[in-house]
Amino acid sequence: MRRIWFAVCAATLVLGGCSGVQVNQDYDPATDFSSMQAYRWESETQDKTGDLRIDNPLRDTRIRAAVERQLAGKGFVKSEDGTSAFLVRYQYTLRQKIESDGAGGGIGFGIGSFGRHGGVAIGTGNNLREYDEGTLTIDFVDAASQILLWRGTGTQRFREYKDPEKASRDINTLVEKILAQFPPQP
Repeated sequence: MRRIWFAVCAATLVLGGCSGVQVNQDYDPATDFSSMQAYRWESETQDKTGDLRIDNPLRDTRIRAAVERQLAGKGFVKSEDGTSAFLVRYQYTLRQKIESDGAGGGIGFGIGSFGRHGGVAIGTGNNLREYDEGTLTIDFVDAASQILLWRGTGTQRFREYKDPEKASRDINTLVEKILAQFPPQP
């Protein structure tokens, strides 16, 4: 019974550590988000960063389409004539991270011809790996005052794709999780 309990606990810890997208939000609590109906993009294209992995027009198109789809699903309308309550902008950034296997341990017991034996092992987790972490930040800015109203961010391990459909699917998931927080609930 103890082995089953230990296996369940270990599986929970392992799966909990693999939680794909991490999101958060910040906003002005004085903002009445229910009065906002129309939006437009702050700019037609994203500013160049100098990193070809970020400055990808296909990624830009996918992110914009995902944001527009999510906002339309929430009842917001993209303004074509320039009148809007808020502006939308985004920024995608990469930063290098380092991970290790972490420390681990084990306990063993046994019975042999020389009696009972036990042992304890502790591993230091010396396998280090570098990876890139991508963060998508989506801002909603008041169209008249240019004041930031809401910011949502999503962070996940950066991947490059051979399959455009998988790239679109992952971007859609990232944007969906970020905008699930909008409009903020009191």
